[in-house]
Amino acid sequence: MKNALKALIVALIIIAISAFTFSCYEKPQEAQEPAETTETVKVLDDRFDLTNNVLNFIKDYFYDDIDYDYADLYAAYGLVASLGDYNYIYSPEDLVGSVSDGKGFGLLIKTNIYNEHLIDFILPGSPFLTPYNGNTVLRGDELYAVDDFRISGLSSSAYSAVLNSLPSDRAVKFTMLRGDETFDVVYQKTDITFPSCVYINNLPGVPEEFGYIFLRNFSNTNDVLNEFKAAVRSFNSDGNRALLLDLRGNGGGNTNVLRSIASALIGDAPMNELLFEVHYAKESRSNYIYSTPVENKIDTPIYVLCNSGTASASEALIGTMRAHGTLTALIGQSTVGKGVAQNAFTTYQEGEKGVFIDKGLDENGEEVDLNTHYVQIIFGKYYIYDQSAEGGKYCMHGKPFIPDIPITDENPITPDYGEDLYIHAAVEHYNGN
Repeated sequence: MKNALKALIVALIIIAISAFTFSCYEKPQEAQEPAETTETVKVLDDRFDLTNNVLNFIKDYFYDDIDYDYADLYAAYGLVASLGDYNYIYSPEDLVGSVSDGKGFGLLIKTNIYNEHLIDFILPGSPFLTPYNGNTVLRGDELYAVDDFRISGLSSSAYSAVLNSLPSDRAVKFTMLRGDETFDVVYQKTDITFPSCVYINNLPGVPEEFGYIFLRNFSNTNDVLNEFKAAVRSFNSDGNRALLLDLRGNGGGNTNVLRSIASALIGDAPMNELLFEVHYAKESRSNYIYSTPVENKIDTPIYVLCNSGTASASEALIGTMRAHGTLTALIGQSTVGKGVAQNAFTTYQEGEKGVFIDKGLDENGEEVDLNTHYVQIIFGKYYIYDQSAEGGKYCMHGKPFIPDIPITDENPITPDYGEDLYIHAAVEHYNGN
């Protein structure tokens, strides 16, 4: 009886406090009813309480009308971002910034922590391969200034903006820094015919039994396949006994290109060997990727160089080679762990195709109208077929590949590739086996 009486007293006290609290915090009448009420909007269902509340708040209290163009733009960005990592939307400005006028210098630059821009690779066809006034630009040289404008110390984005803005109709003076000495070279942009796959037989500073293939991407063109096939033919005809396959910075590309390249690197697997699949979760189906007949294969030890920029199709190639036992050692840093396939489509701002202001190339080399928005979203995940895995396959998404030989120190960039820590580790491993 006493317990029941205590419970009743407590309940009455709580009710009294609650009533007092609500009366103290009741909104003033003028705050509840603005002088000019505006009809609230309801464009989404009840799952989107926050969105609806914000829309209604703006309609009721904002001093001006909503800019629906901006609202549409940022809503689109937010929707794509809500799908998670590796889903992107590119604005017209992004597309303009990703292309140039079809000409370039063929330089791959690495920027260090001091924002010094070091030449990491000079692609075949680059004007920088031609000596100027007795000076030859080498790997490891710093691009110090352009037309007497110092770029050493600029951020990567600012440096890229400077290079992209350089004219195509005249030569440009580049001041290079090597050690404590500077020298000038003068070059003009050339048509972009730079390869995606580069083969070097005698890499400076590396034992002659090693052949080197630098695979930059898996571009959706016939060029990269032809370049890779030519590289394999040359590798075999040169009598190399080990391959350095450089996938550093390779962010992936087309699965059909991946299929052909993987087929040359999986040893004596039978024709039409199941390599991997792309599973379309929305449609509950899969696209199965089988090996294809190739004229030349590589049956030497293969050392793959990777870093934190190695992603997507590059990782699928690593997984397929591991599954077939042809990956001798993975050397470098952990990969991205992006085991997803994306599709892309273009949306127009107005009308059926908008107002065309210019044309350019998207990241796959396809022509697009630059007033468009380019959207990429995930439609499937990569599964690698591996008989040693549970169930005979594994999903590689979200699972970065861990190198067999990790590289943790800052990698020096010099003309002597034997000083490259990744390549040095491969040579040591080869000599120790």
